[in-house]
Amino acid sequence: MKKSVLINEVSEKTGLSRNETELVINTMLDSIVDCLKNRESVSFLGFGSFEPVKKNAREIYIPGTTTKVKVAEKFGVRFKPGKTLKKMIQD
Repeated sequence: MKKSVLINEVSEKTGLSRNETELVINTMLDSIVDCLKNRESVSFLGFGSFEPVKKNAREIYIPGTTTKVKVAEKFGVRFKPGKTLKKMIQD
């Protein structure tokens, strides 16, 4: 699902205008990103949680060659689905 489709669906279900819905969704996404930038977890009860994850520096091989490349330390994001979401997907 694309963001524009999500905005249209939420707008139809809530009765809010498309512009209001887009503002709400963008604000929510910005808030999630800000928390993750500050290395804070974000969790939605029943849905799941987003957690910042530190990935250590390491050396990797370039596929098809024997060349090694150093990859710097960085942070990523891990999504862990909640129990309710898992159950809804299975049904």
